Amino acid sequence: MRENTGKVVLVGAGPGDTGLLTLKGEKYIKQADCLVYDRLSSPQLLSMAKAGCERIYVGKENHKHVMKQDAINELLYEKSKCHELVVRLKGGDPYVFGRGGEEALYLVERNVDVEVVPGVSSSVAALAAAGIPITHRGIAKGFQVITAHSRKDEEADIGYSLLTDETITCVFLMGLAHVKSIAAGLMKAGRRADTPAAVISNGTLAAQRKCIGTLADIGEKIEEAKLTSPAIIVVGDVVSLNDRLDFFEKRPLFGRKITVPYIEAMPEKMEAVNIKTNELIEKLQQLGADVAPVKTGIIKPIIIPDFVNKIKLADWILFTSKNGVKTFFYNLDLAGADIRLIANARFAVVGKATEKELAKHHIKANLIPAEQTGKGLAEEVKFYMQDDYKLSNKKSKVCIFSAKEASPDLEAGLKGICELEKIDAYVNEQADESIPESIGNMVSEAVFTSASNVERFFGMLPENAYVETAYSIGEKTTAALEQYNVGKIVQADDSSYEALVNKISN
Repeated sequence: MRENTGKVVLVGAGPGDTGLLTLKGEKYIKQADCLVYDRLSSPQLLSMAKAGCERIYVGKENHKHVMKQDAINELLYEKSKCHELVVRLKGGDPYVFGRGGEEALYLVERNVDVEVVPGVSSSVAALAAAGIPITHRGIAKGFQVITAHSRKDEEADIGYSLLTDETITCVFLMGLAHVKSIAAGLMKAGRRADTPAAVISNGTLAAQRKCIGTLADIGEKIEEAKLTSPAIIVVGDVVSLNDRLDFFEKRPLFGRKITVPYIEAMPEKMEAVNIKTNELIEKLQQLGADVAPVKTGIIKPIIIPDFVNKIKLADWILFTSKNGVKTFFYNLDLAGADIRLIANARFAVVGKATEKELAKHHIKANLIPAEQTGKGLAEEVKFYMQDDYKLSNKKSKVCIFSAKEASPDLEAGLKGICELEKIDAYVNEQADESIPESIGNMVSEAVFTSASNVERFFGMLPENAYVETAYSIGEKTTAALEQYNVGKIVQADDSSYEALVNKISN
């Protein structure tokens, strides 16, 4: 008889790149009541879990297990008694040397409902990211995947005599400490000393590094390169294709470590968990940068008192950011109203990103200034208002939706020429976090999108910290950077992420 337990799902998280998580895996992570994860699980994957989800770290690093496998098996069973859905998040694929079979059998024997969601295995994905196809017509007709790690955390007893076919690619997982002995074993069994070999560290991640050699010299080469785990060893003639097929490593920002202080934006829906990657971070990662994100602030919406009466007679509604748009429609919804309330209003936005956000609500901006600043917006809105005044002989009613601590430029530029109301739509609060240890006191490159971000970031750094190159989105951000220990400041041609990324890339 089945005991009253929940379901346990073993989810393959993939090789490291969060974009390689399956849709089914993502669905289960979001639904999980309890998440049991290893050291290689990305923070971005963990952030997908819903509020209140119990998160349990079980380690699983070579020679440094937070929890032994038997204890993990028992943990999954015990948690299935407490939760409807337990997700066991495992790197790569649960059944490719992930000990997923052991966990599944343990649970099945105790009548627990189990499901396995396959993941993209690093044995294939890491090779592809390094420019090495695991098979190739005329070169490799198949492949073998071998663990180089035993159950007792020692070198596995590998049958090298079974790995001598030169038309088969050999992939060894968890064997970084044993590269020399693996190469020696293969040569002793009959593989050519000049057989191409490679070791790939942190495959599919921006921190990926690889070392190319032959069976005769790969051991010495990786010692010089000082590669770190997790790493994969690949042996076979397909390795020789890496220089022509390494598209991943040929991206324009690959190998550059860029620090990005950012402010966590409001989610698309206020009740949703905000798991969307910061847009700027996403752009830099797509270009290959190893991004070190530092959360300096959190955007929180403000519930606006008497919202309906503030906006129903507005002639113009002005937005200085995407967050202003989001909060506007959040309050519109809270008030039980809809867009008919603002049918007669015209809309002006400070820039293209804000325009796109407004368009999501099926409203086209009447005005986008050429100069994408508060001052530029004020100057162009004035012309329209002057024409309106000539026609109606009355001042326009204008509502500005912006941050509580927003720059006064827009408000100052419109004072006296209209009936103006500045509405605090959201607040940018200091994040209660510290600088990651990996960043240290010397920052080679950092990107800043606001003056407040500059001040908060440097406030989090030690006094002797130094930024070699700082990229700035505009004049005010540049002015703020000039007050700190920065070697070179590079300002974008206009106040947009696209212009900022262009400066970083060129």
